[in-house]
Amino acid sequence: MKTITWDLEDAPIKFPKEVRHIFDKAFIYNRKNFTLWIDKISKKNQNDIDWWSTLPSLRDPYTNNLLNYISVIDTISKIKFKNLKIITRSYEMKRILERNFKNKKLNIKATNKKEKLKVISNFLKSIVFQIIIYFYINIFFKKKKIEKSQKITLVDTFITLNRKQNLGYYPKDIKNFIGKSNLKILIVPTFVPTLNIFKLFKIINNLPEKKDNYLFKEHYIQISDLFFSFFHIFRRNKFLKEKFNYKKIDLSELIYKEIKNYGDFNSIIIGILNYKFFKRLYENDINIFKSINWFENQIVDKGWNLGFRYFFQKFEHNSFGYQDFNKHFNLINHSPSENENKSRVTPNNVIVISKSFIKVTKEFYRKQKITVGESWRFKKILNLKIKTLNKRNKILFILCGVKQIDEQLLKMAIEICLKNTKIKIYIKDHPILDLKKITSLPVLPKNLIVLYGDLQKILNQCFVSITSGPSSAILESACMNTLLILPEIEPGVKENIKILNLNRNNVFIVKSASEILKKVIFIKKNLKKFKFKKIDFLNSKSKKLIQIISN
Repeated sequence: MKTITWDLEDAPIKFPKEVRHIFDKAFIYNRKNFTLWIDKISKKNQNDIDWWSTLPSLRDPYTNNLLNYISVIDTISKIKFKNLKIITRSYEMKRILERNFKNKKLNIKATNKKEKLKVISNFLKSIVFQIIIYFYINIFFKKKKIEKSQKITLVDTFITLNRKQNLGYYPKDIKNFIGKSNLKILIVPTFVPTLNIFKLFKIINNLPEKKDNYLFKEHYIQISDLFFSFFHIFRRNKFLKEKFNYKKIDLSELIYKEIKNYGDFNSIIIGILNYKFFKRLYENDINIFKSINWFENQIVDKGWNLGFRYFFQKFEHNSFGYQDFNKHFNLINHSPSENENKSRVTPNNVIVISKSFIKVTKEFYRKQKITVGESWRFKKILNLKIKTLNKRNKILFILCGVKQIDEQLLKMAIEICLKNTKIKIYIKDHPILDLKKITSLPVLPKNLIVLYGDLQKILNQCFVSITSGPSSAILESACMNTLLILPEIEPGVKENIKILNLNRNNVFIVKSASEILKKVIFIKKNLKKFKFKKIDFLNSKSKKLIQIISN
């Protein structure tokens, strides 16, 4: 009997077909179970910023493997064949499987890629970056004087090396409104780490709005707060004494490994400093009346929301989280859980950009308050003149920014180009993940062309787009009347179609590069047969963000 090899950390599209369909069902079913479990293990520490600064509290399947591993456990419990060889990069997972599935006689091989130097380097870079930013702001920028009697609204944003991206978080009318209103609305920037520190200084010195509109956290947090955030690595050891069981299976080893993770230590530092920032504002009798958080439910957001809702409880009903992005089925952390809300680490009110997103946002907490607001990032689509399909000639692969998924998309694009040298494939990388970090190939095939620039304008030249993963590509393609091919690289592809209520006749789900090529040829031959209805996904009459801020 042929041995079936299953690499647990591979992209699901590479899983053996004998386990893939079982795994996908388990993964989708476990969304709620996993959320309830994380809620349960979080209750004991729900008031502890250190707990909310650990990876297990995140529920983000692209940040840690917990949901994936739980689904693996459920899959193995259901399979009946015994010729299964398992490969994993987690010795902890190997021991758990061997302990709990002795009757399956599993052949498990564990390989662990050690990256101690990289881990230490990332940790030190995070610390040095925060110290440099702290002293730069305090030396070169004057601390803002704030009247203690005035009600303040704080707007959370990010400053990167990408000037265009810095302008894309909130509508322009907010920035125009600031300074003209009797309300005091201040933008609170978080600086995204970079090695090009002098370019960042230049951007900070030339911020797009008047610096009077900014409130720098660095003016309020203290040196002791910086060290408090750095020393989280020692304080988090207190969680290593607890036991974490899932369905009577002891998963403590996996949780401990995630707790000790150094992968994105800068987010941990920022999350804790956000919390300390609100504490210092409270101690200085600054009257914070309302909070607008750019809400992705990451560690930085948990620190922000816990800080505002805990230290300014009188106004915690004015805690808003803005989600000006597409809702992706697998990003379950974008939908607040009941315990997260009760623990104050998520906003009291979440602003989504479409009524289509209400159901999924309330999936884990039915009482979550939702407001349907305007979209700034996708506003242009409402007024863009869209070309008819037969006037477009490009085939576009759109990457999502998740390395494992983008590797598979790029691999498929290359395979198609090599199989058919007459076909031209265009590819658009994601701003957060450069193409060079995805492939080791020195040169791409000549008929694979990288495109840069505005995605909506590019889509207006494309009759079909191929994409996967958590990005806005599906939403934008549908709004631009571009046909979609969705490779099943991960579970939940059909669920994403449901969330956006897409026309099933204009979306094709595939499993391989050869299937993509067949669908492209079919689409090209039948362009005139495809019908498009008006997309009412985005509504120009949605509540303006400025109305929410000014009320």
